[in-house]
This record gives sequence, structure tokens and C-alpha cells, in this order.
Amino acid sequence: MEFTILHQTTYRYPGKIHESYSIVRLRPRSDSSQYCTKYELNVAPRARIFSYSDRFGNDVQHFAVLPDHDVLSIIARSSVITVRSPNPEVPTPVTKEQLATDPNVRWLYDELHESQYVVFGPQLKAFAAEVGDPGRDDLVSWYLHAGTSIKQKFTYDADATSVQTTIDDSIRARAGVCQDYAHILVALCRYYGIPARYVSGYIFSGQEGSVLGAEASHAWCEAYMGPHGWIGYDPTNDTLIDDRFARIAVGRDYRDVSPVRGVYKGASRSSMSVNVAMEALAGTQQQQ
Repeated sequence: MEFTILHQTTYRYPGKIHESYSIVRLRPRSDSSQYCTKYELNVAPRARIFSYSDRFGNDVQHFAVLPDHDVLSIIARSSVITVRSPNPEVPTPVTKEQLATDPNVRWLYDELHESQYVVFGPQLKAFAAEVGDPGRDDLVSWYLHAGTSIKQKFTYDADATSVQTTIDDSIRARAGVCQDYAHILVALCRYYGIPARYVSGYIFSGQEGSVLGAEASHAWCEAYMGPHGWIGYDPTNDTLIDDRFARIAVGRDYRDVSPVRGVYKGASRSSMSVNVAMEALAGTQQQQ
């Protein structure tokens, strides 16, 4: 599928501020499952934009706005083509031995251990016992089971958590949003010795009102399954990653992939609004 994506972030300040510095990760990745055909970033007030690739291969832009301002607008426009299957098949079983002997696992230290947002706290350990040990014969089935368990046992509630909410707090509340769902699945995988990483991006809702997380940036999990490589799973919508998903960035957790982050000098408070619009080209255009 081919999509156009508009992501607009606006910061408003009660008084004039100065020296604001921002880092954004909004450009879709290009890899074997999708490629970005167009990307444009506009900032107001105008600023010179610099780019680099971070340690995870994400495309990052950063800029500084030095003149006094009370509004900062960041608008990213992208076009991306996904070449995944619309109905992905469940991968064949992978044993614990296959994963342990995979030569790539030695390079996945970060994806196997705790990070700032992925902590093996008491609530996570209790929930891991509730989900159950993956055993030795079929890690893929356990991975899908763990994602489904999160979907079934948690309530999607945008008011239940915030960006700073810990995994233990989310599990205690049995509620949260896509960020919380993804962090929990990543944590479960790592806790049981399966490399996993956090993914940010977007999901296209189409005509389906039941798709959660389509109104803003979305998040899901990717687990490394030896011969299959990275397998993406969205616990928020209980589905394997298909052609509706556009990947932006990957990392250990939300901190590594946050769409917009920055600091400034001036007013102590600010308000932020985010508007995301994701549209698919018409069927005839996609065929062409």
C-alpha cells in the first residue's frame, strides 16, 4: 500500500521563550518491507535543520530556534510504500535452541536487557508468570500468546497513563495505550530471553473503526526469532504487522524513538497538540 502521512506537532508557551532545541524522528524507514519515497520537514519559526542516523539506524533531524517565540510548529510530510502482506501467515515454530545458536543474538545485548522504560519490576514478573513460560519448542506461538494476553487483560484508556508511566504502573492499572502495551510485550520477551525492540510508526485505520492507535503515532513490538529475523506484533490490536503499518524508528524503548523531544529557555510550562493524518492512495493509483 502507498500512504501519505502528515504529522504536525505544535507547542504553545504562555510567554516568549528563546533558545529552543528539538530532535525529531519522523521520517519513515526504508528497508525490505517498506520504503520512503518523500519526506519534508518544516519548522516555524524557520530554522536550519540538520540530519544524522542514530545507533539504531533511525533518521534523525535536529534544529535550534534562537529568536524569541511563543509558538513552535513542526510539520512532517511523508510518502511511504509498504510491501508487506495484507494477511501475514503465522511463522513456523522456532525452538529455544535455534534462537540460542543464532549468530546474530550475540549483537543484541540491548534487546535482551532492561532499559529506562523496560524494567523487570515485581508487577512485570507476576504478569510474566501469569502469561506463562515460553518453553523450548515454539517461541513464536508463545510470542503471539503473550501479545493476545495483553490485549485481553488490559483496557485501552488514554487517560490511564502518561508518557512517564512505568510498566509496573500499567500492569497494576491493567490499562494504558499503545506505548504501554508495546513496552509490556517487549519486557515479557526480554524477561524470558527473547530479543525484542520497541517500534514507533503509524497504523492506517481505513474504514475499520475498531483499529486503536490510528489517531496519532503508534507503537508495537518486534521480537527476534532466529531464522525468521524480526517479527512485528501489535498487542494493541492483537495482530501481526501487515501492510497497514508504517515504521518510523526502532530502539530499546520509547526514549530511543520519541517523535519529538526538546528543551528551551523561558516559560516553565507549555502545551502541546499533535495532529496526525494518514491517507492511502486509491486502489487504481496503488496498482499503477
